[in-house]
Amino acid sequence: MSSQAWFAAALFVGSLATLLVMVQLGWGYLRSRRQINQAIRTRLTPANENSGLGGARVDLGPLEKLLVQGDIRWSMQRLVMMSVVLLLALAMVAVSRGVVVLLVVLFFVVTVIGIWWRMRFQKQRQVIHEELPGVMAAVLRNIDAGRSLEHSLIAAFDESSPVFSPLVFRLRNAIEAGREYTRLFEDFAELYKVPAMVLVAIALRTTSRFGSSIRPVLEQVSTSLRSQQALRQEFMAATAETRFTAISFAIIPPALAAFMVLINQEYSDALLNTSTGHSLLLIAGVLQMVGMLVMWRMIQGVGRG
Repeated sequence: MSSQAWFAAALFVGSLATLLVMVQLGWGYLRSRRQINQAIRTRLTPANENSGLGGARVDLGPLEKLLVQGDIRWSMQRLVMMSVVLLLALAMVAVSRGVVVLLVVLFFVVTVIGIWWRMRFQKQRQVIHEELPGVMAAVLRNIDAGRSLEHSLIAAFDESSPVFSPLVFRLRNAIEAGREYTRLFEDFAELYKVPAMVLVAIALRTTSRFGSSIRPVLEQVSTSLRSQQALRQEFMAATAETRFTAISFAIIPPALAAFMVLINQEYSDALLNTSTGHSLLLIAGVLQMVGMLVMWRMIQGVGRG
């Protein structure tokens, strides 16, 4: 490349780095203000209100929520470094190949990241659905062994998968502080889109309010969860072919387009360096997004958010 191109690339990278630093500073300022406001609200809340239904909650920020849902255990420094590397790579693509190639690469990058995060999120939900009936059975066994309900819950969830770690940590703190903890199960159900956890919260809240025995309620909840899990497995097995077809139809067109661009230089030049090719790329991208959205809505079913 010429000296002017290198200068433009260096100027673009410098501007991008400055923008990233400004965004990081702004994010840190907003996060600190949010923590201060939350601390003020906690101090101004009366003690009797804290002990009621508004007790312990699972309060996560937008970025932290996405990381927890996808079981991504990255530090903030690592996340920032990977974001910087990705932005620099996109900047080099924009400088060397143009804006159109940048948009195509950005589409593929966003699609791959979204699919990867969705797969991890669905894996987390599957683990919760599979282990929750066993956790309720473990709670009953701990109660039979002479433990209290609170310690039985902590012991049962401690022996489960790490996916329950955010719940166990807050549950233990709430119980040790003597706060209301049933809302934690509702927040956890909303976090992972698992309605079965709401049944557990209702059972615990009913017992704490009316003083009834927790054993028959938990037995009914465990039976209901096992029935739901059996129905969900039957549904997933019955729709496996449809879901595989939908995923194939969503992946094959962009993969085939990328393969044709890589092996055919003339086709690549006509597609990336002419106005007609740009129009075709725009139309294909819009149609691909619409098709993926339609198929995603079609394969939604039991256990899917």
